[in-house]
Amino acid sequence: MSNGSVEIKKPPLMMLYSHLDHLPEMTVPESYGIRSEGPGDDKAWERIITESFQVTFSYRMMTEDKAYRPERVLFVVDGKDIPVATAASWVTSDYPPDCAVLHMVGAMAEHSGHRLGFYVSLAAMEQARKEGFSRMVLRTDDFRIPAIKTYIRLGFVPCIVHENHISRWQEILKKINREDPAALLPSVYDGTTTHDI
Repeated sequence: MSNGSVEIKKPPLMMLYSHLDHLPEMTVPESYGIRSEGPGDDKAWERIITESFQVTFSYRMMTEDKAYRPERVLFVVDGKDIPVATAASWVTSDYPPDCAVLHMVGAMAEHSGHRLGFYVSLAAMEQARKEGFSRMVLRTDDFRIPAIKTYIRLGFVPCIVHENHISRWQEILKKINREDPAALLPSVYDGTTTHDI
């Protein structure tokens, strides 16, 4: 399957953060701030995700999900309080009750270079911790190398939940000059569902 000229391999890659009680320190760059969703942020959320993923994103679809709460949608905002990056702390029955999901991470291209994806993801992780979750999982694609670098910097590790993940992670980690994936992987595919972690 492809998204334009980019091949999207199945199933999605997974990464796991297993200790939300030990989060990196939050130091947002000067001239930016972090806050949760507020009135009027619907269009900004759609704009950021549509640009980041090159897909049509529906605010209504997200807010109709039973996991939706405004405090679970985090934004990095600029000096005028305009959202420029976003991430959500989500919940789904696909994963154990102590495990939240890092979801819909994106940033506006004109604000690249400030590690906003790192800070907004960290804010979503903090929200999950506040809600009592002890772990967090995310799904991503092989071609999202900058995002994967950010997730590794945050402390997420690749999680093998399908037999084809081993070779795919080996290729990705080679691209980003990391050690053998065996040093990073917390779980190995055992032939069961792709949602086991």
